[in-house]
Amino acid sequence: MRDLASQQHAFAAALGSAAQAAAAAPLFQGAPDAVLDRLAVYRGNVTANARKALANAYPIVVKIVCDEFFEALAREYLRRHPATSGDLNEYGSALADFTAGFPDTQDLPYLPDVARMEWLLHRAHYAADAAPLDPGGLKAALAQDATQLELRLAPACALLESRWPLARLWEVHQDGYDGAFTVDFDAGPDRILVHRPRYRAEVTALGAGAFRLLERTLANGTIAEALEAALAAEPDFDLAGALRAWVEAGVVVGVNGKKLREQEVITT
Repeated sequence: MRDLASQQHAFAAALGSAAQAAAAAPLFQGAPDAVLDRLAVYRGNVTANARKALANAYPIVVKIVCDEFFEALAREYLRRHPATSGDLNEYGSALADFTAGFPDTQDLPYLPDVARMEWLLHRAHYAADAAPLDPGGLKAALAQDATQLELRLAPACALLESRWPLARLWEVHQDGYDGAFTVDFDAGPDRILVHRPRYRAEVTALGAGAFRLLERTLANGTIAEALEAALAAEPDFDLAGALRAWVEAGVVVGVNGKKLREQEVITT
């Protein structure tokens, strides 16, 4: 088994780097030059598939840096971060940190946060569906003690806070966008919600109160705790209006009892 593992490691290394191919060539039948040629074909396929997976997950990054540059960026990313799963939809999670340290993207300081946003969108696209919440059920639940209730968000939901105008960057890079291509990079901090209201993941800009409320909710805070955080950030925050909009958009999909959740944790 140890010998098989070493052979597999040598084969994987040969697919990742031409410099490692000679060490793996004796594992295969045929003339060494022919084996190296076949390994090069495999290596090209691995690189092409990884590049396609990254481009699928990061279409805005591709648009910002252009296809040719992204090709080189993807090759270097693959060299440093080889795939560890057979599902290419899981490939590319480290691209944001990679671009933050990549010398040739330092003139695009907003690119790492754009990549973080796009990875959340990518994950949202593949997230599980959630049954919508009946507004009547929400109203009945909210009549109970808010210190013992927690809002439940759809699995596709995620939050991101950035110094860069992410919502605007997402908007102007959408296919079919025909408005003015202007972005104010000095507009101040941006807070976004990534969610999937129907069949397509989207980005919604949030006010400070809404963001803090959902942030506390994702941290398993009660409605009372989440509202306290929202009002601290935005004293006139409208909880009722926000909840109506979020139920309609499929962001809030349930209300859990805190005591019940704690009991479930203990029993499992």
